[in-house]
Amino acid sequence: MKKFVLTALLLITGSVPAFASPITADNIVGRYNVEASYMFQKAYMKFRVLNNQEFEIQRYYKDGHADPTCQGTFVVTNSFYYDHTGTLNAGGRYFKGVFTCPNDRSKKIDFNIDYKGTQVEDLPRGVNVTATTSMVPGAKLKAYVIKLP
Repeated sequence: MKKFVLTALLLITGSVPAFASPITADNIVGRYNVEASYMFQKAYMKFRVLNNQEFEIQRYYKDGHADPTCQGTFVVTNSFYYDHTGTLNAGGRYFKGVFTCPNDRSKKIDFNIDYKGTQVEDLPRGVNVTATTSMVPGAKLKAYVIKLP
């Protein structure tokens, strides 16, 4: 009987979304592919979170060539977001990063990725996010982020 109850409890708690893990600086370490678009332009990036503070980003093109790898630092902060019903929710996450590239270390590029209600478990399946960057001031970019194995 104890085994049955414990097994049932584990199955229930494992399937309830309330127990999903929110995005933090510690649990997003890994490799990602990012496809960002703004108006009629698309950019493809390889994104690698090295630890809970540092990342690397590299733009690549459909023909196979790539820009130099850029290095940066980040923090993950809390945010508020509106869900599909228009309700204001807490629990969203912002990934705020700043990076420089080898060709011009004096030029810093900053960006924010709004993960809204995304959980860590959603990243391997891919998620749509909104991003802002100093490269395109005032614009909101749509991006698709997927964590690689």
